[in-house]
Amino acid sequence: MLHLVKYRFVFLAFSLLIIIPGLISLAVFHLKVGIDFAGGSSIQFRPQTEFKTTAEVEKYITPLGLRDPQIIFGENKALAGDHGEKTVWVRLNTQIDNNVLNSIQNTLKNKYPNAKINVQPLDVTGANNKTYTLLTLSGFDTAPQISDIRQLLSKLPNTGTPGLTATPTAQATTAATPTTAVQATPTAKATAQASTTPAATPTTTSSSAANTPVNVIDISQGTTTQTVTILTTSPIENEGKGDQPRIQAAFLSANGPYLQFTNISSVGASVASETTRNAVLAVIAASAFILLYIWFSFRKVARAWRYGTCAIIALLHDVLVVLGVFSILGEVVGIQVDALFLTALLTVVGFSVHDTIVVFDRIRENMQRHTSESFEDVVNASLIQTMTRSLNTSLTVLLTLLALTLFSTIGSSVHTFTLTLLIGIFSGTFSSIFNASMLLVMWEKHELFFAWFNRDKDRQPSNKREREARELARARG
Repeated sequence: MLHLVKYRFVFLAFSLLIIIPGLISLAVFHLKVGIDFAGGSSIQFRPQTEFKTTAEVEKYITPLGLRDPQIIFGENKALAGDHGEKTVWVRLNTQIDNNVLNSIQNTLKNKYPNAKINVQPLDVTGANNKTYTLLTLSGFDTAPQISDIRQLLSKLPNTGTPGLTATPTAQATTAATPTTAVQATPTAKATAQASTTPAATPTTTSSSAANTPVNVIDISQGTTTQTVTILTTSPIENEGKGDQPRIQAAFLSANGPYLQFTNISSVGASVASETTRNAVLAVIAASAFILLYIWFSFRKVARAWRYGTCAIIALLHDVLVVLGVFSILGEVVGIQVDALFLTALLTVVGFSVHDTIVVFDRIRENMQRHTSESFEDVVNASLIQTMTRSLNTSLTVLLTLLALTLFSTIGSSVHTFTLTLLIGIFSGTFSSIFNASMLLVMWEKHELFFAWFNRDKDRQPSNKREREARELARARG
């Protein structure tokens, strides 16, 4: 029979060889955490044209100075048969007010009565510091014709003060049409009544802004259903409304595509801190309940608490392996961990303990059957008997996870989740077979650091037969 237990120090050394580099990386670089733990922003948009690589997006967002940006590609087909043509961007020559915006919405509604047209205005500041409005039109039943949109928007009302309904301003403009001198007199009179001379300046400016004509500069149609998500630890402004113009301007100033913003969210520093604290507490609570459960399940075995403690040590081994590997990956390739990473880590904890309990349960059964063998031989026999089952179960899961990891987008939450499970379950399979049971034997023999727990005051056995007999008697209580 293959004697695995006698190589217990080799297995322990191999585990340390895997864990120590990860611990060093954790101490020096820590984990590269995402917005769930560090706070920050998630900005998702649908570009007019498809991006092939993340490097194409990076060159556009570099001037924005975003901290730790992570770019993830995806697909979003909101309607059947939508290939991007149902989204249209209309660039105007100036910034518009609500009166013009309402006119555009009503015109489109009359033209497409059965469609739920969504008009998303965005005020963008161009390279010449001139602000104009970019309209994103979506919700068409069928792909619209550019010529139809251009004809519908060929005659737009003049704009007044941006962000305000311009009807009163338009009336003032009409009254001032016959002569400028007539307008100046009542304006001066109003100024005198208010006793505030500087007030005359904004009054004249508002009246002038009401005469600004609105023209269509460009109309473009979408060609892709691709979505781009930018995760960054930089905070967003005003629920993202302050960042949308900056991002769109950065793309357009570098001759990039138009963007349709679909989702912007943020996680504040206090929420991120609470998430981190809850993550640590979740792992500690899981470990405590596992210890109590194993202790209770093995209560009829002598020193049952040892089984629970060794299972927790093996569990911590798996957690440290996963954390260490992701610390190295975060520093080398920039992989960030998020809330799904915590979910995967807790899943690894459960899977690891499951395999460990299977081995421990067989040890408990064999201790009752093989009454003349040493504890070391009983553990070795139990490992041989359960190894095939453990390996077959783990390999089935590992092959599935390997396929999911290889065919998921690198850097996405799904990829991080499956990669965490892949590493953790591989480590859990190793620790359940080659660590947890070996620690029981080391503890029974008072080897290495377990010598500190030796409370046996009697003389030490003088030969192998006496030593094995004492081990067996001690193991059986």
